[in-house]
Formats: sequence, C-alpha cells, structure tokens
Amino acid sequence: MTNSQKQTSPIVAWCYGLGLILPWLAIPGQNMNQYLQKEQQQYARSLGEDNGTWIIRTGQRFYNKTVFESGVQGFLFKHTTPDRKMGEGLATTIEFFQGVVRNFLTLLQQLFYRIALLIACFPYWGIVLLAAVLDGCLIRRIRYHDFHYTSPLRNLWSRRLCRWIPGLFLYLVMIPWPFPVWLFPVMAWLTTLSLGWWTANWQKRV
Repeated sequence: MTNSQKQTSPIVAWCYGLGLILPWLAIPGQNMNQYLQKEQQQYARSLGEDNGTWIIRTGQRFYNKTVFESGVQGFLFKHTTPDRKMGEGLATTIEFFQGVVRNFLTLLQQLFYRIALLIACFPYWGIVLLAAVLDGCLIRRIRYHDFHYTSPLRNLWSRRLCRWIPGLFLYLVMIPWPFPVWLFPVMAWLTTLSLGWWTANWQKRV
C-alpha cells in the first residue's frame, strides 16, 4: 500500500468537496433562495402540512439563534454593504461579496432545515441506531466466547463504511441542491447500520 493510499481519508475528501461548494456560491446570478423554496415545498408534500410547518419553524429558530441573534448576519451585511463614498469599481466588488454572503446565509438556513428534518425523524431512525449497536455488541459478545472468529475482511470493510458513509452523509446535508426528503433519513439509517456492523466485527483480543 502506498503512502498516498494511506493518507486518503473521508475528512480530506470532505474538505475537497466543501472547497467545491463554497466557490459555487460565488457564481454570478446564483440564487440560493430558489433551491430553498423547492425544498420547503417538498416538506409539506412528502411529510404533511403540519410536519412541514414544524420543520421550517424549527429550522428557522435554529438559524435565528445561531446566526441572527448572535450578530453574525448583521456583521457580514455591515461589511458587505457599499458606501456612497466608494468608487464604482469598489462598490461593484462589495456588492459581489454581498451576493456571496446572501447565498452562504441561505445555505446555512437550508442546513438548519435539514437538521430539523433529522430531528423529526429521530424517533424512527434512533430506534434503528439503538437496535443496530445492541445487536452488534451481542454478536461480538457471542463470538468472543465461542470458537467463531471475526473476519479481518469484514472488520476492514465495516471500518471503511463507518468512515465513509457518515462523511458522505454530512457532505450531502451541506450540498445546496434540493434533494428528496427521504434521502437524509435513509443516509442516517445506513450510518447506524454500518455502525452496528462495525461493532459486530471488532477484532478479538487474545
């Protein structure tokens, strides 16, 4: 195995992906509000009017507490608002950065909506999480006391899944495009199942 393969990790790939998202926000004419509105409409259509309203209100509450009331939004807009005393070139540059800031804040708002969606689904996939981890612990406990062995190959792939699936999940949560509502709970379930498989395939200690 080469050094480049050893150094490859989900964190590095995630940082590269994030580095692709942030410049995308600076594309001229890019408007994040249209993606945010499409995703909001999916909440009501897929989960019902009441659940959709709860997700939007909860996500907006998270956004207000984290970004608005903390003064982050006011600080960013204050330093990206053109002044009348500025020249035309400098004012145009400041307006460009103001558009980037608006897209970035809309991306944060969409992120908080998705967090609220995961909270709404937690009673369902949380049960899967507890069952998967408990099942993995019991399987490993049984293997520890009998003559069964833990496959090194299963251990390797279970560790890889527990590294890459959560990383992919966090990356999808941050991507600004509107995804189907069911995608995020499904990714959460896959993360919990991979965690349970990893628990069941821990190597024995002699």
